[in-house]
Amino acid sequence: MSLENLDPLDQDVLYELFTLGLLEPEQMAEIRARLESGDAVTVAGLQRAASLTSSFAYLAPEARAPKQLRRRLMLAAGAQERGIGWRWIVGLAAVCATLLVICLNIRQDVERRETQIAELRRQLSDRDRLVAQAKDYYDFLRQPATISVKFGDGQPAPPRGHVFVNRDRGVLLFASNLPAMPAGQVFEMWLVPKQGAPIPAGVFRGENGDGVHLRPGALDPASIAAIAVTLEPESGSATPTMPILLAAPLQAE
Repeated sequence: MSLENLDPLDQDVLYELFTLGLLEPEQMAEIRARLESGDAVTVAGLQRAASLTSSFAYLAPEARAPKQLRRRLMLAAGAQERGIGWRWIVGLAAVCATLLVICLNIRQDVERRETQIAELRRQLSDRDRLVAQAKDYYDFLRQPATISVKFGDGQPAPPRGHVFVNRDRGVLLFASNLPAMPAGQVFEMWLVPKQGAPIPAGVFRGENGDGVHLRPGALDPASIAAIAVTLEPESGSATPTMPILLAAPLQAE
């Protein structure tokens, strides 16, 4: 705040505060510079202030004016009150908001990448499972003792396909034209013996009308009359639920 912007009465107040050492450093420096340059107005003002303030020593012990008094005097002289200021606070809030948005975006990106990695791992696991399954099927089919039975030919639109039987390895079924699975149901394969009740041989699911199922384990093809498939609850059944979707008669070696 320049002295040139103040009226004479306010200037006198500042000169008196200068002689008492109560001004802010920059104001003290301005008046001292004017005094050292020999400014007549400043010299005269300080002389009046010194004459006035010199009598204060006889009125009370030496003491520094309270901060609140200094603040009121400075505000009366037109000085601006010091403080943090709203612009600084608003700027800090904007920086914090920007950092928060950046952190949220980073977190969302990390979560998205973790989801993608989990999906890739699932796909790799499915691929490994299918590769192992295909290897088992190939090993089953290449065995010299494996026999093949075709079923479903000569009918309008039945399930059709092949049943492969191996005395030591079990039964492998490839079927097409299977009906859609109702909710809560799956396909179940049965070994139908020449004598006795059908034997459960495992459940499987169809996709787009196609189904593949391997029932591992040794069996006697000569004792099996047919391989059948029905629709059953997901947990499987102990006895077949009619109707039978397909039946492939076996011919013993």
